[in-house]
Amino acid sequence: MIGLPTLEIDLDMIIEILMMIGLIGAVKVLGPDDFDFFLAEEAYCLPVGEDELASDEEIIEALNAATETMTIHKTDVDGLTWNLDWLKTFQNNAHHLEGWLYNHVILMLFALKRFKDLLNETEYMILERAIFWSDLGKYHTTKAGKKLWEDGTPMSTAFGHDKKSAELLDEAMSILKTPYDWYTSVRWLVMEHMNAHKLEEMDENGKTTIPDFLKPAIEGLEVWNWPEWTDLDIPHGESMGKKDYAWKQRGNSQLLRIKQLCDSMGRISELDF
Repeated sequence: MIGLPTLEIDLDMIIEILMMIGLIGAVKVLGPDDFDFFLAEEAYCLPVGEDELASDEEIIEALNAATETMTIHKTDVDGLTWNLDWLKTFQNNAHHLEGWLYNHVILMLFALKRFKDLLNETEYMILERAIFWSDLGKYHTTKAGKKLWEDGTPMSTAFGHDKKSAELLDEAMSILKTPYDWYTSVRWLVMEHMNAHKLEEMDENGKTTIPDFLKPAIEGLEVWNWPEWTDLDIPHGESMGKKDYAWKQRGNSQLLRIKQLCDSMGRISELDF
């Protein structure tokens, strides 16, 4: 077990970010002691070295110590078949100094606990599963990239792992006669979690703002249940392309924004995505 390095983070900045993304309650719910995780000094994971692969039992035990609404078994989770080897992927790059993928998942799950009082039971359940499934595709997509370490060896990349992760979830869910009610929301979050890294930029450019003409069509709907862009009635004189619409969906999902924060907090790195 190793401690994560202390990160110099402005707590006022954290509160400002939480308020900006609509987590106003965080200002009241989170107290000074609750920001310990943001400083990362007391967060722990399994050994991070490439030559320090944990045993199956250690990985499963660590995962379940971090979960609240799910129990992870070696070959199944939520009654769905999965492969523990998918988590035995070494993330050999400067954004993931926690090394093994299971460490990233463990740390994300612990990060999610910081938002527990801001989420209802269903929302927490959805986010736990989104965190669990979102990076499993790295097992199939990780390869040597163009960026190099100081010694000249290549860092790894995992381009397309979001889509592959969604595919793995699809395959696991396909054995059921009726998919679980969380499937649509979790799948959407898995597919969109890499796009979420650009949300701050899109906010600043006004790409996530909802135009008045769109509000009636989406009122009361979760973003993953919004109408297809082709089904929208866009008034004459208004402009909103398919890509613009997608950013409005992403920007108006509080769960996607929390998933993004957990993704960032669940790493050992001084680099932003």
